[in-house]
Amino acid sequence: MRQGIVKNELFQASQLTILLSHTIFAGILAVETFVMGWEKWPLLPILIGVLISWSLHVEQKFTDQQRIWIYTVMIMFSFFFYGSHTTSVYDTVAVMSLSMLLYTMTGMKALITFLQILYYLTFAYGIGLMWMEGVTFDALIISRSILHVVVVTVVAWVARMIITKWIQVLGASSREIDMLTDATDRLNDFLANVSHEIRTPVNAIIGLSGIGIEEETDPEKKANLISVRNAGLRVAEQIGDILDYSEIDRKRLVANFEDYMLASLFNDLVNELRPYKRDEIELVIDVDPSIPSVLHTDVSKLRKILRHLIMNGLKYTKEGGVYVRICAEKQDYGINLFIEVTDTGIGMTEEECERISERFYQADSGRSRKSGGLGLGMAVVSGFVASLGGFMTLKSKVGEGTTVRVSIPQKVVDPAGCMSVADGDKLVLGAYLNFEKFPHPIVREYYNTMVRNIVAGLGVKMHRVDNVSNLVKLMRSVQLTHLFVGEEEYLAAREHLEKLTSQIMVVVVADHGFQLPAGSKARIMEKPFYCFPVAAILNMMPGTETDIGNMYCHGVRALVVDDEPMNLTVAQNIFRRYGMEVTTAASGQESIDLCRERPFDIVFMDHMMPGMDGVEAMRRIRAEGGREHGTVPIVALTANAVSSAKEMFLSVGFDGFVSKPIELVELERVLKRVLPKSAITFEKKKELPQDMPAEESKEAVGQEKATFDAKLAACGIDAKAGIGYSAGDEEFYCVLLEQYVTESAEKQEKLERFRKEKNAKEYQILVHALKSTSRTIGNAGLSDHAKELEDAAKAEDFSFIEAHHDAVMAEYRTTVDGIIAACGITAAKEPDADEVLEFAAETEPVRDLTLSGRDKTPEAVLDFTPVKDAEEEILEFAPVKETPIKEKTDES
Repeated sequence: MRQGIVKNELFQASQLTILLSHTIFAGILAVETFVMGWEKWPLLPILIGVLISWSLHVEQKFTDQQRIWIYTVMIMFSFFFYGSHTTSVYDTVAVMSLSMLLYTMTGMKALITFLQILYYLTFAYGIGLMWMEGVTFDALIISRSILHVVVVTVVAWVARMIITKWIQVLGASSREIDMLTDATDRLNDFLANVSHEIRTPVNAIIGLSGIGIEEETDPEKKANLISVRNAGLRVAEQIGDILDYSEIDRKRLVANFEDYMLASLFNDLVNELRPYKRDEIELVIDVDPSIPSVLHTDVSKLRKILRHLIMNGLKYTKEGGVYVRICAEKQDYGINLFIEVTDTGIGMTEEECERISERFYQADSGRSRKSGGLGLGMAVVSGFVASLGGFMTLKSKVGEGTTVRVSIPQKVVDPAGCMSVADGDKLVLGAYLNFEKFPHPIVREYYNTMVRNIVAGLGVKMHRVDNVSNLVKLMRSVQLTHLFVGEEEYLAAREHLEKLTSQIMVVVVADHGFQLPAGSKARIMEKPFYCFPVAAILNMMPGTETDIGNMYCHGVRALVVDDEPMNLTVAQNIFRRYGMEVTTAASGQESIDLCRERPFDIVFMDHMMPGMDGVEAMRRIRAEGGREHGTVPIVALTANAVSSAKEMFLSVGFDGFVSKPIELVELERVLKRVLPKSAITFEKKKELPQDMPAEESKEAVGQEKATFDAKLAACGIDAKAGIGYSAGDEEFYCVLLEQYVTESAEKQEKLERFRKEKNAKEYQILVHALKSTSRTIGNAGLSDHAKELEDAAKAEDFSFIEAHHDAVMAEYRTTVDGIIAACGITAAKEPDADEVLEFAAETEPVRDLTLSGRDKTPEAVLDFTPVKDAEEEILEFAPVKETPIKEKTDES
């Protein structure tokens, strides 16, 4: 392929060179015709031939090979006219030799042979004219004629040899390039596969350490857990960079465009960046409030662009700060979103600026490097910016810092400003902020610029002072509604400022970890100090809480569609935690029937199901939903998590996409986007009192859990990953393990039957379910092997299935046996066809399924109870309090 590309480029260049040479030769020939008094009529066809040749070249008519032959025929006429005069017979050898050398660029030996024959004919015709004119052929003329023929013959042979050698060298180079490309592709595949394998345990480390941080009270242990979590986050980021770069390098990058709010983007981004900002470095974020509130782009890539640029600034800045400016310029298609990130860091040389987008490149690379990372950040930024249709510029000076500017075109969904304040004309702000405390003058300018832009953008009044005496004077002369105070300024005048909290809202802008004294009415705004939290404070009514608590969707009627019972069990448990009324369906047709009978507020649809797949079921529900109950949001809930899957599901009509195993952050993001605002509430979690076991009991529990984990690990199960996928609920995880065992016998029997029947479609659906459920319980190895069988079934590759089916089934049985040994459970009898599983709260003592309990009576334990319904057999459960949704609106 690469050989063809290089050859085609040379071929195009040869055509232009030959055309230019022909044009020059025709001009010289016209002049010589008039000087020598030759016949004039051939000049007209020569001129027409030149014009036709250029016309064909400009319009690119016919194929490249056809055009070059047409040019050659035109040149043949001009050459024959030139050589048909006795005065120029012996001059043709130079013209033809030069032409042959030019034609070697075409790489076509046939053209060289054609030119050689043309020379022989033209030379013979010229010799014939000389004979007819009575020229005496003495020894000089004969030897001269033979010499010219030999020269042209040798030149033609050399030209063909050059073409032969050129093709050989190009072929060898092409093979080497292909080998290097293949090695690079295999390296990228390896890195991607390794990254995927590492991602699961890393996610478990991050999740479980986060739970430990919330529950731990000992400061030293909590600090250790925070270090573990931060290390896990760093590994997760590097894994993400590797996966992103591998997609960019292999040109497999897919953009998933969606509506987003800039305020939400920065809220998530700032929370993500806070752990990396050192106290001695200032991060100043300046966002133009007039930017449209809802825009349309690939928000995931935009977030990573911002994150990499800001992280680079924080990483290479030892003193001073990082300034982030976001603004927009209106265009016919929407806006150009401008991002400017400036730091006061170490800066770069011109050479380093030119190489900054190369992969694995770092300005301080080598054994003496002072900062971490893989050197992929700017390469990822460059690739993402290009994929979104934007461009990036970089300016840097050693010792002074770096400025990166990015422009990305975006569509506007809601042109209203991204932030505003109610009754802005009634607000009077005070700021006790002494920017002179920052030793770096540029940082002081950053803050002054940001404050001016906030005041101008929000349309409010602000009075800023830098000492206590001026603050006292200000309070006497102006009636303030809000007062923003720096951390050092608050500590210097704490008593006076605490007195002011009874009159106005006092907000302390402080670094992470700062605490107000007990009983203080002031509020803390954690740095960075920027416009979105300022606007939120200004819009906050007095007495409101800043901690919005956990997300709930009380009364939301959710339908979950999946042919795998275990996936339904997981969904039941997770959605129940949000206060939803959950109904389940085991097939696409059943979901359609349920949607005909009753209204739902949201539908979660699996993709691969027997009979009717999720896409067809979604379309049927869409077609009938408008007539019955209005448009219901339908979210794809599938284990297909490749980068192009989301775009595919959204393009066919789904409103959202959530991959399995379910990540709660992603689930909540989708729920916020597809559900009306009235359906979502935020409440503080009520902590129930519980008896803490003695130290000896804790140690025994820890040993028992370690034994349990070891038994599961022996059969390939990562219990921590499985518990993470079960929303951290150990009790529910054990329920899933028991259900996994219960379903195993029937699933193995069907897989064996479909394999023997060579029923690829049904076999694919079953191994797809095995892949999903195995990963949910933490067996990534079995899940990956099941995926290989799924891919083979999709391609109807029964030779692969026959070669690997028995090994996978043996691994499946080993997993089941390991669960039985670890949990002390057995495969239960399959329920009758008309029986279903219902979740009920058990109040009597039951066998504790948790890792730590024995003969323990929990307040509510999930119990599987066969029940029969006269009309439909479904999995359904409702919260105690029913809050039906009356309002349905389209929310971005």
